[in-house]
Amino acid sequence: MKPRSRLVSHWWKVYYYGFFYHNGQIAKAICNIRSPGQDVRYQLLTASNWKSSPTPSEGPQSQKEKEFQKFLQLLEWPEPPNSTSFMSSTSPKTTECTLIDPQTTYHVGELTKVFIRARDHYGNPKTYGGDYFQAKLHSPGLKAGVTGSITDHRNGSYTVTFPLPWPGICQISISLVHSSEAIAILKAKRDTHDFKVYYFGFFYRNGSMARAICNIRPSGQDVCSYRDSNTKEEWFCERPKGFPCSAYLEHSTGGRYADYTSVQQEFLHSSVTDQMISSALPTLNEDKWHSHVCRNQDFPTPANVTSCLKGKIMYMFGDSTLRQWWAYLVMFVPSLQRLDLHVNYPPGPLLATDAEHGYLVQWRAHQRPLFMNRTRLQELRYITNELDNIGGENEGLVVVINCAAHFILFPVNVYLKRIMGIRDAVARLLERSPHTKVIIKSANTGFLPPIGSNWLTWQLDTLLRAVFSGLPVTILDTWQMTSCHRLPQNLHANNIIVKNMVDLMLSFICPK
Repeated sequence: MKPRSRLVSHWWKVYYYGFFYHNGQIAKAICNIRSPGQDVRYQLLTASNWKSSPTPSEGPQSQKEKEFQKFLQLLEWPEPPNSTSFMSSTSPKTTECTLIDPQTTYHVGELTKVFIRARDHYGNPKTYGGDYFQAKLHSPGLKAGVTGSITDHRNGSYTVTFPLPWPGICQISISLVHSSEAIAILKAKRDTHDFKVYYFGFFYRNGSMARAICNIRPSGQDVCSYRDSNTKEEWFCERPKGFPCSAYLEHSTGGRYADYTSVQQEFLHSSVTDQMISSALPTLNEDKWHSHVCRNQDFPTPANVTSCLKGKIMYMFGDSTLRQWWAYLVMFVPSLQRLDLHVNYPPGPLLATDAEHGYLVQWRAHQRPLFMNRTRLQELRYITNELDNIGGENEGLVVVINCAAHFILFPVNVYLKRIMGIRDAVARLLERSPHTKVIIKSANTGFLPPIGSNWLTWQLDTLLRAVFSGLPVTILDTWQMTSCHRLPQNLHANNIIVKNMVDLMLSFICPK
């Protein structure tokens, strides 16, 4: 019996190595199923040890809570007087714009300014601000464009400032996206109504299937709650009768609730939303994007792309606007081949490899809320968790992240908590792997009514830029690219624009 007793009492017959990465350094340590020493940590094994960004309601006042509130203050917007009638709201038909100090000849490098006088439907000048305009200067002949910066004087007048980056005849286009009265309605609905949209959850048990409504907040009495141990984010589904909560296996798009009254709908009608107020006078040149803040390159051939990506591992985490980048690369580079992972294409994950040049590109959808075709829950993951599971010695690691469009109808604290958590995970990744190149894709314009809104999207894009501003990451300005292009705005940009987005991304990955 002695040999058997010896086997039971000795755990340390074998041992393993764990590799730790921090600030570009690596350390090797002994690991096992039992504690090998006194100073033992479990952060890498126990996901719940990571600290997520709290909302103001979680725990005592903290530095994170103060930061949370600071970001929310960036979204403050002037409000119109109470009980403004539709006829007293800003009208795109009566609002006027004129050149300030017009010249016979303008010179490249100068600035030109346009004055906007907002008027209501009666033609009366407005006395308060808060309207949301978009403006671009473009040249149809050159296929060139640049956006203008808009100053709200809070008295019903606005000034638009444009750079003049090229010679030739130009046009100015200014659109009223939303009146201040319409924005007040959108803001109130976003911040106070959780249930503007809903999703379906599919439960399976003993050969039977049931569909239930799911959302970011509980919507009934008998509700299943799903809490991620790392991010602390929650998701809820009404529990189908006779099904346990563990039977929830698939997710899909649901629908939208009718949440605007007939009076409110008048302020949001298509006749007064995203309407041009001027078209006479952003930089795109011959359909090629020219950045004013960096030296971007053109990647006109597959060989140019493969030369840049050779030996790299690229992870893309986000929505379908980022999936377009993955699809473009697979379409453009013949040697980059998609691997069949036996999943539905829209939700992914999607993986492509180039064996000849030794690199891979993966795209994965972000976690719910997500309007997407029916997909398995196991394929939907939090970007924070994915980031915590990559890094190390990979010198050629590239991470591209975007997250915005699927959150615009929810209270902004839902989105802010998500991206602050992602930011914290990026910081941890850069501590483990400081050579990792992280690119944050801004939001696209073009998510238009009746579901979307450029103003709602712009608010989230403002938060995204502010949250990541303190990290050594690249914020790729696709908002500018989609808002100033000659083509009509569309959430899913035309291939010409997608090519320019990908080329700009590659310019940051492989700078000259």
